[in-house]
Amino acid sequence: MKRIITIILLLTISLSAAELTDYQKNYLKSFVLEEKKSYSKAIEELVKIYPKYQYDYELNLRLGWLYYQNRENKKSIIYLKKTMLINENAIEPLNMILLPLTSLKNLKDAKKYSSIVIKKSPANYYAHLRIAYLYYILKKYDKALYHYNVLNSFYPSDTSTKLGMAATLLKLKKYDKARGFYISILKVSPYHQIAYNGYLATFKK
Repeated sequence: MKRIITIILLLTISLSAAELTDYQKNYLKSFVLEEKKSYSKAIEELVKIYPKYQYDYELNLRLGWLYYQNRENKKSIIYLKKTMLINENAIEPLNMILLPLTSLKNLKDAKKYSSIVIKKSPANYYAHLRIAYLYYILKKYDKALYHYNVLNSFYPSDTSTKLGMAATLLKLKKYDKARGFYISILKVSPYHQIAYNGYLATFKK
């Protein structure tokens, strides 16, 4: 699918360049460069047009995403905050900002933005998943488990949720419960290596 999208974008750029605006040309080029993992060059294409379109929602959101991909987390946060100011009702930038905040292990701000999202959308998948993972890497396992439990109630078949639940339960030494989640994953994905290794770990008490 990604290859098809790239081909379409290349054709669009090459065949219709004369009809496209500077915004469209550079925005499309950024996708082609992202596909090649050339994140810095993708950012450059958007920075060229930024002064002219600095209040554009999509442009700021995309720059936030690309800077995160390029591991420039602080810059990512700057653009995502600008996106929030442009559209105060949008949930997209609130969800996305949790990515660089998690990379920076900034629990205070991650809690702040995830709380806003969850208040607007109690079943929001990404807000619960990302704050749960941040709690997990900070070894706050009880709080991580709370969010994984919420996710599991809304998305009981989701593998990422089950893996998070199982790993957290394992850290809490609740081996039987952790084993149950690993078995649930292996039931439908019998060759899932992480689940299999986790399952074996539940016996190493």
